[in-house]
Amino acid sequence: MTADPKKSLASVSLSEIAKSDVDQFLQTGLADFSLRELLGLVISSAGAAERSVYLEKEPTDKPNGFYDRSLQLGTIPVDVRVPRTRTGEFRPTSLPPHYRRGYSEEVQSLLLGLLGSSRSINAAKDALHKMGLSNSEQDLERVATGMIEELELRNSRPLDPDMLAVFVDGKYVELRDGDKLRSACIYLVVGLGHDGKKRILSCIAKPGRESLEDWKSVLRGLIERGLRRVMIFIQDDFSGLLPISQSFFPNADVQLCAVHMQRNAKTHLSKTDSIEFQQRWRAIKSSWDVEVGNRQFEELCDRFVKAYPTWIGELRKKRLHYLAFLKYPEYMRKSFSTTNVVEAVNGQLEIMRRNSGGYFHSDDTLKFKLGLAVLSLENGRWRTGCRTILATLPQLNAMFQSRFEGAA
Repeated sequence: MTADPKKSLASVSLSEIAKSDVDQFLQTGLADFSLRELLGLVISSAGAAERSVYLEKEPTDKPNGFYDRSLQLGTIPVDVRVPRTRTGEFRPTSLPPHYRRGYSEEVQSLLLGLLGSSRSINAAKDALHKMGLSNSEQDLERVATGMIEELELRNSRPLDPDMLAVFVDGKYVELRDGDKLRSACIYLVVGLGHDGKKRILSCIAKPGRESLEDWKSVLRGLIERGLRRVMIFIQDDFSGLLPISQSFFPNADVQLCAVHMQRNAKTHLSKTDSIEFQQRWRAIKSSWDVEVGNRQFEELCDRFVKAYPTWIGELRKKRLHYLAFLKYPEYMRKSFSTTNVVEAVNGQLEIMRRNSGGYFHSDDTLKFKLGLAVLSLENGRWRTGCRTILATLPQLNAMFQSRFEGAA
């Protein structure tokens, strides 16, 4: 669904929103879980920004961490982090009154409108202003720019030197530049740490199409910020990227995305052959060990090499990089065979792109919404490791230790 640019949620009652707009959100793929994360993030970020302004005006008071609070936005439960000060005199105006878990219908409508149909930072600031979150233009600017600054800091902070896995992928978007649209590529890098948590290591938007030089810059930046040892590096087969990844991380297994490879098969093979190829590949993915998988892969190549010698030849040369995931625990093979982890960020951004009319209205708007997507994941579903990862974490850490102690 593409949001109607003339549509305003502020004038609609909550009951109507619950029956129409929220249903439309859910139908377009914005699951209830993701909506809760986004709402909670906006409310929490607004409160933190308010505290910063308050402390500038009250230098004798000091920050005193946060406490968790559950609110109710219509029928949607929202978890927020509420900032505190030592004196206890500060309380965010973004919260409902004491002893109330919900907001007024007007504020609820504005929050949904902010997330679902704001096209620019100014539109979001207008919504915050209507909510009464700030009393000055400077305060509004802090709320809007906080996520942009955080995104920029994220791309420069020191990194943990060790990662169990690193996933990289690019996403194309369009930005408004005057009366024209220009393309940009978002270079995303997600890391899986020894604690089993996923975190965004780099998230950089660059003008133009995806390029090898930009990927060199992104990967070099990871090294300069401290990343040293990676057990498995997962990427797509972008032309020329494989040898660069290997040169930056020589002791890592490099896995080429199996989903991208399967899509390519549909392009290069006839419909009938593509169906058989997919069936054979599914058997390889369920192989019980590496040797069996290698043998089945060679059989697959032998089956199609006469009809498609060039494509199968390239596939065969990269066999080790399409089967690297088979070295790892069974429950992690699906995750380690594709770049789908990065799609969690891309998916959030895609929803925001559609609700912005199909493109982003400025560089700052893209950064603002990209920061929102990233933080909603890290403060939400990525806040703790998922069960599959936690169940295999001791085995993964033992594999990491064995490999790099042996390489030392």
